[in-house]
Amino acid sequence: MPKVTQKGQVTIPRHIRTLLSIKTGDEINFEVENEKVLLKKNPASVKNFKKYLGFLSHLNGKRPEDIIDELRGSADDSGY
Repeated sequence: MPKVTQKGQVTIPRHIRTLLSIKTGDEINFEVENEKVLLKKNPASVKNFKKYLGFLSHLNGKRPEDIIDELRGSADDSGY
């Protein structure tokens, strides 16, 4: 049975982490309901991805080959 540390931390048992697909870095919520505490994994939300919306829009319409060539640069760009 897990115990609370001095810092108020508790280890979530492996079978519960597996059941909820909780991995290192995941956010979880504690909710109190009728004198019980519920542990819930935060689902990846749309707002987490909004900061990337349009990030690659400048590549719209370009062929993958052209994008790769642009990223690689020319042989003269090597700096040597």
